[in-house]
This record gives sequence, structure tokens and C-alpha cells, in this order.
Amino acid sequence: MLENSILQKIDYTLLDHTATEEIIVDLCKKAKELKVKSVCIMPKHVAIAKRELHDSEILVCTVISFPEGTNSLAKKEQETHVAIRDGADEIDLVMDYSRIENLAYIKKELKAIEIIAHSSLNKLKEPILIKVIVESGRLSIDETKVATKLCIQAGVDFIKTSTGKVEVGAEIAKVQEMKSEIVSANSTLKIKASGGIRTIENINEFNDLVDRFGIGYQSVDQMVEGKKGKSREY
Repeated sequence: MLENSILQKIDYTLLDHTATEEIIVDLCKKAKELKVKSVCIMPKHVAIAKRELHDSEILVCTVISFPEGTNSLAKKEQETHVAIRDGADEIDLVMDYSRIENLAYIKKELKAIEIIAHSSLNKLKEPILIKVIVESGRLSIDETKVATKLCIQAGVDFIKTSTGKVEVGAEIAKVQEMKSEIVSANSTLKIKASGGIRTIENINEFNDLVDRFGIGYQSVDQMVEGKKGKSREY
């Protein structure tokens, strides 16, 4: 069983273009029952989730340039503006990790979206949070270190391990590297572990290092019911 303290760290996730309005409504209903931190859904579903969660403190989280992160900066800016207009409280931006060697570009990208997010308020009247998905499963340890530094420099709120759409998700060694960089820089950057988090054992492995978990709703439901979860993040 999941404790309330863990549920409050979970982004209850369903990243599926084909999900119907009925499915999203049910997702939000269950999220309110569980008292998770947020629902994480596709941009096309943000307005539905906003409507369904308007009477709760559960946040609406959505993704930008998902899952590859290769959209142009102009497109990412447009997506972010639309998501906020539709009611997003949190933005999970997929960094263009394929260009990790181009530090100037990544810095520009992260800062541009950070400015848009932090210039708007969520339903709790707080600046909209921005989490940067770096797809650490496709980065080396050194590249993970670089990605963490870039997030710190950009002033974003979270670094997030994975989209959950690639072979390798959250890895403890890379999350430890992120944490080490954050502590060394005396930064307030937080960590969201996502990708392969399907069991209470997975959660316990990362819990002391991270402030948020991205977990597929089916896996959360299975853990709440005391079953072994085998579903994907999305």
C-alpha cells in the first residue's frame, strides 16, 4: 500500500493521444480519491482536466514536445502558451537531449520556456512549475551532469529523468549524480523520477533523493491495491 506522503509526490500519469474524454474524467476522479499531487496528461486533455479538478488542489501537468523533444524552440514556446491558456499548472518540457553538446542552444531553450512558465500563475496562485525531461537513460553520466547544470543555470524547478517512452528510464546512479550536482551548487532544483517506476520497491529506491514521481496511473492503482504493477508509465 502507498502511504499518503508518497501519493502526495506522485504525478498520476496518462500520456496517450487516444484517451477519450471519459477516460480523462475517470482519471481525474480517481486522482481526487487518491489525493495525488497532479495528473500528467497530453496537452489536448488539459482543458478537460482543468474542468474536472477545479474544486481540488490537484494540479494539471502536461508535456511539451513529447516525447522526442526535437520541436523547434518557436514550436515549444507556442505549445507552452497554449497549455497555460488551457489550464496547465505545471509544464514538463522535453529538452532536446539529442543536442546536449550544443550548450548555448539548450541554455536558450530552457530559459525561454522557464520565462513563459514563471510569468504565469497556476490555480494555487503560484508561478507555474517547469520540469525539464532530460531523458537520462540516453545520456552518459557526464552528460547527465551537464544536463543538471543547465537546469540549475536556467532556473527551472525540476529535472526529470525520463518520458517513460524509451528503453531506459530512471537509474539510481544518474539520479545520485543529479543530486550531487544540485547539492554542490547549493541549488533549489528538485528531481522527478520517471520511467520504470512501477513498484513500491522502485519508489523506496529513489524516495530519499527525489521530490516527485511520474508514475503511470495503472501502476499507481496496482500499488494502492497491493498488487504487483507491470504497466508502463504512460
